Amino acid sequence: MRRYRSVLPAVLVTGGYVAALVVAAVLARTGGDVGFLWRLSLFVEADEDATATWPNVLTLVLAGGLWAWALWQSLRGLPYGKTLSADPETRPLRRALYAAVAFWVFYAVMPIWPWWAVVLDTLVMSAVVVLFHPVLRRDVRHADLALAAGLLAQVSLAATEVFDVLDWHAAERATALGGFAGAGTLVWSVLVLVAQWRDGRWDRTTVWYGIASVLVPVALLIGGIPLSGTGDFHDVYDEATSAADALIVIWLARSAHELAGTPSGLAPYVPPTDRRSALTVAARFAACLVLLLPPLANRHPAWISPHVSIERLPPVVGDVVGAVSPAFWHALELFVGIGGLAVLVLVALQRRAAFWVAMSGLFLTALGGLAAVTLADRDGLGLPAGWVLTRPDDLYGMITTFSRPTTVSPLWFTAACLISAALLWCERHRRLATPAVGSNSTPSPRL
Repeated sequence: MRRYRSVLPAVLVTGGYVAALVVAAVLARTGGDVGFLWRLSLFVEADEDATATWPNVLTLVLAGGLWAWALWQSLRGLPYGKTLSADPETRPLRRALYAAVAFWVFYAVMPIWPWWAVVLDTLVMSAVVVLFHPVLRRDVRHADLALAAGLLAQVSLAATEVFDVLDWHAAERATALGGFAGAGTLVWSVLVLVAQWRDGRWDRTTVWYGIASVLVPVALLIGGIPLSGTGDFHDVYDEATSAADALIVIWLARSAHELAGTPSGLAPYVPPTDRRSALTVAARFAACLVLLLPPLANRHPAWISPHVSIERLPPVVGDVVGAVSPAFWHALELFVGIGGLAVLVLVALQRRAAFWVAMSGLFLTALGGLAAVTLADRDGLGLPAGWVLTRPDDLYGMITTFSRPTTVSPLWFTAACLISAALLWCERHRRLATPAVGSNSTPSPRL
């Protein structure tokens, strides 16, 4: 059995919490009130109609047990005999990871965080993202992508809270509905876990905890669908799924503990000598981000039809459009309207074979939006001011008439496509101009 430096505080705190859980469970079953157990395991006040049935009590005990395990993993400290690494990037990263773990104490005393707590948490996690970057550069090729995605996620979370405080509800909705926080966190987590898997300092168990922190919440959400008709138990289950956050705490704590080791067989981190590297990362990031701005500002998932109906196109063009499968138009408009082109550009930035596919998609989209707006007859039909949403075969199930336009013009999509295409072309030119790595150079990391 391994011995740890801080085993006594860990045993006392974890043991006290487990004992309190057992007492609360007994009181819930004997007294018929789950309020104390609910508050102790989920850190929020219990629902008024919650009952102390065996399934409810067992679910709450399991949730509390997961938090107890997170306490033990966080407080036990380093194993005896493990020396701290002399790596200059290690100490700041360990401190940032420990700070991120400690911030979860707020969750126990303040289940609903005020805006300033969320902003502070995003600042701490932003420090983790930035300080993980040198470690990622040793093990994965796309470390810059991880840095951009991680910072985008944290900025999006902080911006949502700040916009809410300032009553900028339109900006708040755009930031929240854009999905930047979820997508950015997912990309960053995957690349960090790949780096940890390849690095000799982190145990496989730590990596599996990280993988579980990504997959378990989704599995619990899917698992709760069949329970939707079980009434009280479904409500308890739904609240108890928040305990999956303990897996994030465990992963952060173990990642900090195990940074005391040294990498196995990997080249040491060498800061990039190219001063334009930061500009290159910014250009790649902008090439994708600019394609997401029109969908964020748009209040409809479609691309052209909210502004241009089939009836407003010239007869020849209208006949051609109407002859195409409605399902194809639906898929195409949704792909462009929700920012699917950004994914295509992202793939082209990582794989040269997709360059011309992405460029063709960008130019065809730009031309299609420009042609639709240019060819549409807005006055010939005597329709009301604003726009009329119509599709072939009543694809959207209804016709909605608005007194004024509430979506962005397709010309904004056209402009975004042209800007992204220019940035993508410049990036390809820079790649072609960069000399190939010599055979005696340090091999670049995979992925």
